[in-house]
Amino acid sequence: MTKKKVILEAVLFCLVLLLLFLSAFLTFYLVSQDSLEGNIRSISAVAEKIFDGNDSSTGEETVSYFDDAGDYRVSIITKSHDDYQILYDSDGMLQSDALAEELQPENLGKFITRKSSYGYNMVYYAVRDREKPDYFIRVSVAESVATSVSRNFLIYGCLVMVILMGGYIVFKYRDYNRSVKPLRDQVERLLYLAGYPADRLGSGEDLALIADSIDEVSSELDRKITDLQNEKEKTKMILDSMSQAFLAVSGDGEIVLFNRKASEMFGYSEKEALHKDYHILSAGEDFSAHVEKCLKERKDGRHFDIQMNGRTYQCNVMALNFPWIDQVRNGAAILVMDVTEERNLVKIKTDFFANASHELKTPLTSILGYQEMLENGLLSTDEEKQDAVRMTIKEAKKMREMLSDMLTISRLENGIRKEKSDVEISSLVQSLLDDMQPKIRENNVSIDLKLEEYHVQADRGDIEKIFSNLIDNAIKYNRPNGMISIEMNARDRYITVSDTGIGIKEEHLSRIFERFYRVDNSKTLKNVEGTGLGLAIIKHICQKYGYRIEVRSTFGQGTTFILRT
Repeated sequence: MTKKKVILEAVLFCLVLLLLFLSAFLTFYLVSQDSLEGNIRSISAVAEKIFDGNDSSTGEETVSYFDDAGDYRVSIITKSHDDYQILYDSDGMLQSDALAEELQPENLGKFITRKSSYGYNMVYYAVRDREKPDYFIRVSVAESVATSVSRNFLIYGCLVMVILMGGYIVFKYRDYNRSVKPLRDQVERLLYLAGYPADRLGSGEDLALIADSIDEVSSELDRKITDLQNEKEKTKMILDSMSQAFLAVSGDGEIVLFNRKASEMFGYSEKEALHKDYHILSAGEDFSAHVEKCLKERKDGRHFDIQMNGRTYQCNVMALNFPWIDQVRNGAAILVMDVTEERNLVKIKTDFFANASHELKTPLTSILGYQEMLENGLLSTDEEKQDAVRMTIKEAKKMREMLSDMLTISRLENGIRKEKSDVEISSLVQSLLDDMQPKIRENNVSIDLKLEEYHVQADRGDIEKIFSNLIDNAIKYNRPNGMISIEMNARDRYITVSDTGIGIKEEHLSRIFERFYRVDNSKTLKNVEGTGLGLAIIKHICQKYGYRIEVRSTFGQGTTFILRT
């Protein structure tokens, strides 16, 4: 039982008694008051019926009926202007200045209770005579003992009951505290001896809280085990929330910790891995050698990479000084991170600079060669000199185009934002085709357009790069008298750019969006120029806006690129 429950029960008990008390005396008071008011109304009605409107000298026989009315006092009063004149009073002692309250218009027909000049309560009732509205019938009677007593009991009895009930509640509260305090003191002492804080119980004295504390003290060992289990669960939760694989082994190589990421990485569940030798992980000889060295030398090892399931992982082996089993105070913690993306990024950057250097080296060598020939006078005729200048300009433009594409890719990779605007693609494509007419005529290809109004929110320059590269490739890799088809579907949100060119072999399809990756078409086409960055730029722009670019190609028949926005 709690302290709140004890107090609540005491309060409810007192409230029930108070309601019973109020009900009894309120009923008694209302009944006695009702009876008194009924008698007053009856006497008033009789007086009104007997009174014929005459003054006291002519109506004496009529009103004398009330001379023996007992406790009731009947008065006949008339009003002239603001003055009251008493025509008849059964006591013969009524003063006109005592008539004001009950004869007020708002009090007519109401029962007025007030103290009389003798110090006891009187009930007054006054009405107009229906036949003579200037006359009033007034009836008064001393309040009955029953009514007075019941009213006083209601007022003072309630106060007494509230005081008594308050005392009872205080008594119950103090009694509860007196009965609980010795028990509470003993429980606090036991809790202190058991190693709990001194204020474990706080200021509470509820039996339920004390019983819980007694149960804790009596099952101390169970609590300690539970606490350890909770700590283990916390540690496991923290370890499982890590994005890296984490495992720990004891001094004899037994796995003692194994988080969720390690399960995913090594293919063993925690249950299957715990208390097994770490060699079951089959992470390679390098992994085993580093762990074994750490256990023997008891010092941190250097980090190293391992390959598993086609991915690259970086391992860090750290020495631990903790009694895992049989007080052997050594072990190792192993942190394994998936660094495939980082390693690939490094490789991509390395390859990019290597390819960029290679791609830029060729036109730069040509430019230097032509300029050295001009400088050394190796070109004698004007035609040879003009050819050298033309080739120099051509190679310089190629370098400029390549550098521009490299800067574009760098901007896209660094996430440099541009303001978006509404771009209508069909008009943009038509404008690009108009600009490319010389190249279209030169390659003798025809254009089949199925355009419709197609809007996107993007940077116009980015959208231009997508379609200028797609259309340029469709022209360059097409056959003589070939066709380029561009179709837009605004409802299903896709655009296709197809050509009837040489197509792409299946083994190359997965790599065509890599930087500087160019399919060898020397056997089918001659003099196809490009930076090798166009499709890589398209891929980065699509990633930036969340678009998807798909390619379908049949070697020897043509290629279709599908842009889904």
